[in-house]
Amino acid sequence: MPELRSMKLLPVISLLLSILAAWFFLFGSHVDGELSSDPTLKASDIWCVWEMWDASKVPVEGAAWWSPESGDKLHKFSNDSLFLFHVSRAIDTDSMVATFQSMPYKSGYLVGTEEALDEWSENPGEMSAKWKISNDSYTKLSRKDGANGFFELQSGDDRMVVWGEAADIEGFNSHVYLDRTVFIRDQSGSDSDLIEKESSAPLDHYGDHALLGVTRDHMVDADMDIVWNQENSSVDAVRAGGEVVWSKRLDNAPIGSSFEVDLYANNKYQTAFATPSALYVIDRLGHDVKGFPYDAEVSGFAVFDYDKNNKFRILLATTDGDILNLRAEGRPTSGWDFKPLTAGRHVVHLAHIRVGTNDYIYGGCYDGSVILLNRSGRVRGSTPVVINPRSKPAFRLSNTIGKSTVIFIDSEDWLQELTLSEAEPVGISGLTRADKVTIQDIDGDGKTEVVTYFKGVRSVWDSRNELVL
Repeated sequence: MPELRSMKLLPVISLLLSILAAWFFLFGSHVDGELSSDPTLKASDIWCVWEMWDASKVPVEGAAWWSPESGDKLHKFSNDSLFLFHVSRAIDTDSMVATFQSMPYKSGYLVGTEEALDEWSENPGEMSAKWKISNDSYTKLSRKDGANGFFELQSGDDRMVVWGEAADIEGFNSHVYLDRTVFIRDQSGSDSDLIEKESSAPLDHYGDHALLGVTRDHMVDADMDIVWNQENSSVDAVRAGGEVVWSKRLDNAPIGSSFEVDLYANNKYQTAFATPSALYVIDRLGHDVKGFPYDAEVSGFAVFDYDKNNKFRILLATTDGDILNLRAEGRPTSGWDFKPLTAGRHVVHLAHIRVGTNDYIYGGCYDGSVILLNRSGRVRGSTPVVINPRSKPAFRLSNTIGKSTVIFIDSEDWLQELTLSEAEPVGISGLTRADKVTIQDIDGDGKTEVVTYFKGVRSVWDSRNELVL
């Protein structure tokens, strides 16, 4: 008889366990301190308007209870009758309206009425696919019912993307790209064209300026955007809300990106960047770090931390064909043995590639040729590839350097991909046009995607070279 009673209880226990597992999957995976998952990866098409604010900068309608912190993002999902929010941290429920509730959801929280929370489900559809082409400080995606696949994505004040029939928008220039029409605010006469011409590599736009990179402000535990201010001829460190932490006036525009460094390995961060005439390293107070600026005729610049142990190496390519390897306070790195290039060649792009246990320093020359070095600056391998040096390349790595590929933009804006061993066109070659290309893990699954930008539109291509976003 005891055995019989146990058998009768088994279905009940199984049911309870399944309910508990489902609850944990949906709501119990929150761990304080984790990065908040992007809810647009999971939201369903029951919501016809999706919005995202950089909440520290922009007031959020309908969320008076929200007290933003630096770097916070607030998502809102709504339809004709309901809306809810997704936030990255716990909310004081006493500050909400009486009908609002908060519940944990995947390293974040959902906030809304009980009815709205009941409508949340993990069933991503076409809204999710359309949304993920943008990651600006304010974004709104709308779906119009009864309008045959009409979607409109607004990104800040400068860009709109429309799927479906769309009339011209005053003050915007439009062009058709794949299955969409892209509207970009007319900025004729702005500084952006001049910035592009003066820099050896394209820079991302930051309002009327150009974003070079991001450096942590260790004094307040917040990020600073490092921007080139064309109007003032200065590199500025700008914190959330527009506060300028430091400003460095220059005679020339920076080359390419800036890099965050911790030269003294004490969790106090500096910013490294270069112009055609010098390398700069600036501390949190806006002062030059000892040993800098380092004067040189710079043609290319990069910072490497080979083993992610704060042993930074600053590599400067010069117009006379040399590559300098510097460490803290501008001292030469011992053991560096690079033999300068001859015949007037010089490097304009530098990158660190690791294939298995082997390190390669990629040097892309102004004539399109490529050199491959080891950490000591000696030749480690050769490749027949010749690429257009107009912009920074990206790399898809394989189990050998020869099978790995370099991705670049040719003279007619088409993306090309060549194997390093044979310079054979493969993969994404000729599939899309671009003015910038990067390799990123967009969805956090451990697999990298090719991310392209063309006239303000971002697209994502998977490992099978299929357009996924």
